Amino acid sequence: MKTMNEHFKLNNILAGLIVAVVALPLCIAFAIASGAHPMAGIISGVLGGHIAALFGSSRFQVSGPAAAFITIIYGIIASHGVTVLLASTFLAGVVVLLIALFRLGRLMELMPHSVIAGFTCGIGILILLSQWPVALGIDAKGEDIVAKMLYTFSHIDEAKPVEPLLLAITLLITVLYSRTRFVRWVPAPLVALAAGGVFAYLLEANHLPVRTIGEMYHVSLRSLSASASFLGHFSVLTDEQLAEVLIAGVTLGLLIALETLLSSRALDAMTRSTHDPNRELVGHGLANLAVPFLGGLPVSGVIVRGSTNVMAGATAKSSSVLHAVFLAAFIALLFPLVGMLPLVSLAAVLILTAKRLIDLEESRRIFRIDRSEGLLVIATALLTVTIDLTVAVPSGVGAMLILALRRMINEKQIDIVERGEGSSLLVESSVTFLNSAALRNEIARHLSADDRVRRVHEIDLTNSRAIDVSGALMLAELLVSHPDVCVAVASGERMLQLRHAGIREGRIMVRGNRVVDMPSVYRGIKASPALGKSLPHRS
Repeated sequence: MKTMNEHFKLNNILAGLIVAVVALPLCIAFAIASGAHPMAGIISGVLGGHIAALFGSSRFQVSGPAAAFITIIYGIIASHGVTVLLASTFLAGVVVLLIALFRLGRLMELMPHSVIAGFTCGIGILILLSQWPVALGIDAKGEDIVAKMLYTFSHIDEAKPVEPLLLAITLLITVLYSRTRFVRWVPAPLVALAAGGVFAYLLEANHLPVRTIGEMYHVSLRSLSASASFLGHFSVLTDEQLAEVLIAGVTLGLLIALETLLSSRALDAMTRSTHDPNRELVGHGLANLAVPFLGGLPVSGVIVRGSTNVMAGATAKSSSVLHAVFLAAFIALLFPLVGMLPLVSLAAVLILTAKRLIDLEESRRIFRIDRSEGLLVIATALLTVTIDLTVAVPSGVGAMLILALRRMINEKQIDIVERGEGSSLLVESSVTFLNSAALRNEIARHLSADDRVRRVHEIDLTNSRAIDVSGALMLAELLVSHPDVCVAVASGERMLQLRHAGIREGRIMVRGNRVVDMPSVYRGIKASPALGKSLPHRS
């Protein structure tokens, strides 16, 4: 009973209510922008959000349809239809569960930040471009967003001036409202829809109609029904179509896992809490297995809703569960109003969402930290816009790996340390095939230096993290022409490596974490005429 009371305290109930208010316009807007029915977004928010919260790990995560999937979903629906999208979503759920089953959740968090910033920026640009036909009141046709833009430019004479006017009014009101303190309790997207609805009613009264959701979509709760017919679609696909569905499903699954874990990690940083990434993926895998049976969109954790949950005072995952309950209640009670919402008001919500995704300040910060990764952000964004995420993300990760390899190849951490009669060459980097050629030249230069005062008598590898076959053979070859130089290593295992490479045992010293005989050290210091006087004498 005490646990139940803790979960359903007033702060968690209010947080769930506030997040539901934020989620309602986003679920509808993301669904329409994806080329799906508005109810598909609501199903994802209600059913997917509920399952992900129940079986996930994060106390603050709130799940539903995400802006990151709009372009992929739009492409699947335009090319293959809604049935293939449902099959791909189901397959994505399987992929997410497999990632969790093999405990690869931590590995998903290794995605380079510059690649994430790049494809996120690209998605924002695509969302922004996709809303201009809506803003102009043109029912654009095309299989992708670029095609719709070209259609819009060629049919610009069909634009309805009243639609961009309503969009401008809605954006102005929303931007001004977002600067007030009330935005914490009544979110800006809801104000955008309300303002758009009021002005649309006034324009209608003056014989200036605007397009609404009800005109474009048949919105009815009676249309909801469970169906598994999409599973049978796999059997009628050609090999080429099946390959496309598999690629779409795997891509969606990886992006769902990535988006969810990035959101969870950000929420952990905000609340100083922790989560189990694999259990979190179990919740989202199950959610994506369930939503296709009711015609829902892919589900992932969403940082906007999660951060709203935190700022609203949530302390337990019951707020996420209640968000789904409140969202269902809103639709049941306010359903007639959904059809009355103007499309340009949803466009305003999506334009504001795109603005958050196109984070120019973050891109500039990456560019200042590392020019190469800054260029990678631009390249990933361009690939996302011009081709799609299935090319942009692997290309970005591949480019990042090449950058990392180049840095490793150029890594030459070598210092000269004075020890006794000579100098020691301290090698602090790994000695592998990646950098052995560069290290060979650097070590050879020091060994061949004509400097009797700083003559190198030892190569110290005790701080070297790894030595592979290429590195060991390179060292053996160098020592052949320098018979007076020995090698120091940190372990017996490392000594065996070098012996097998051809270096004699007498030239290898093991200088690892040895146990120091302190009594012997004490006696040696005491026996010293210079140091012994400063030590206390025992009677």
